Amino acid sequence: MKKILKALALLILVGAIAFGIAAMFGFEKIWRMAGPADLGPVVWEGLSKGPKPNQGLVCPKGLCKEADMDLESPVYAVDAAGLKAAILKAANAEPSIKRVDDETDENELRFVTYSPLMRFPDTTRVRIISVDETSSTLALYAQAQVGQKDFGANLARLKRWLRQLKPLEATAD
Repeated sequence: MKKILKALALLILVGAIAFGIAAMFGFEKIWRMAGPADLGPVVWEGLSKGPKPNQGLVCPKGLCKEADMDLESPVYAVDAAGLKAAILKAANAEPSIKRVDDETDENELRFVTYSPLMRFPDTTRVRIISVDETSSTLALYAQAQVGQKDFGANLARLKRWLRQLKPLEATAD
């Protein structure tokens, strides 16, 4: 029993030292070893989530693979420019977020967010879709760069953004 306790204490000590070193040098530098924080753009048509559960996907019907969608995106009673302004406001309300797309496509946005403590990077992609001159919808896809689980953080972020957009939803006649 003493050997197990000593091994456990040693494991905790090594873990604390590793955590301290990572914190000292910056977790973001550590995660860069897994590749760039920005996971890049996606092809939305038929988009399917990867095998890891650390993702969230919101799409209008018919755009993404429906079996992989977490939520269906509503139609908003605002044009594409208005919806883009609203989603930028929602995104900028997030702590530790950075827009990373090159801004060449006015309807495609991409952000990297970092978790508060360990600074895990997540990429959130947005596509604004015009329905007609007075209405639009969007697609959202968020995924973690590292790890298997995100404890629902990516989907929770997408739901927060959708809640902020709720007042813009078109009402059924």
